[in-house]
Amino acid sequence: MRSLLALILTSALLLLFSCHGGGKQKKDQDTFTIPDSVMNDQPSMLEEEVTGEIIENLASPVEIADLLNRLSIPFSTKYLYPAGKVSGLATDVQKAYGLGLYGADLGYQAMYGKNTQILDYISNIKDLSEDLKIGQFFDFKTLKRLSSSKSNLDSLMFLAVRSFNDIDKYLRQQHRGEISAMIITGLWTEGMYLATQVQQDHPKPELKERIGEQKLILEDLFTLLNRYQDNKEIGKLLKKMGPLKEMYSQVKITVTPGEPETVEKDGRLVIIQHEESKVEYSDALMDKIIGEFKDLRNGILGK
Repeated sequence: MRSLLALILTSALLLLFSCHGGGKQKKDQDTFTIPDSVMNDQPSMLEEEVTGEIIENLASPVEIADLLNRLSIPFSTKYLYPAGKVSGLATDVQKAYGLGLYGADLGYQAMYGKNTQILDYISNIKDLSEDLKIGQFFDFKTLKRLSSSKSNLDSLMFLAVRSFNDIDKYLRQQHRGEISAMIITGLWTEGMYLATQVQQDHPKPELKERIGEQKLILEDLFTLLNRYQDNKEIGKLLKKMGPLKEMYSQVKITVTPGEPETVEKDGRLVIIQHEESKVEYSDALMDKIIGEFKDLRNGILGK
């Protein structure tokens, strides 16, 4: 099954913990810049690399569920963006963002095994994907079956990682790379809105650390979105995200390398880099980040 929604379904919380366990953390932690020569000369390679890094850094749903259970964080519908507001999304950029947003909310519900509103969110996503001419990548019958139980999230994750790069490649071949970029942005923004709202209501040091680690994903998103800054809507979005970028520049991440481990995965040997990270920022900055994600999320869709 080729299902972009497999990525969307799991990404709300997967992206939140995307830096947990290493991988992306080997980068320079205090820079958001990228050489102009790279930005100007190889857009397709750059987009594919950045998108690939985001996907590769997704954590296991089992790991996330385990953390949520350990933190005893309760489910709440108040964090969800209301279902049924698809008609208010006029442009393709807005629809792509909305597709990611609704998918993130769907993932949040599926992670807790809450399926009372799942069909409404699947309906929204179906409408948006068809409007964006990418409905051919969705298998909604299978989606409904797998999303009905959180025990199926590993299957969804496997399908997501395997299929999303093909979909991203398709969009870029159609000169519609901004659609892929905005879907990812919607996923991440809504996932972070959910995370920061939970942190506001149920403060946890572990959750604060994971939110701080998103400095690294934010860097990737700026790199990706800057490719499309000439698009008026995306240009405005980048300006709206500016204060968030400044806030995250104050987050300090220190990485201590560990011993690499060789494991067998899908019939081949893979080297896993074990790294430990230390995330440092004040509670006052945490409060500012919480407020900024709320303003950003609600401002983009005019809630």
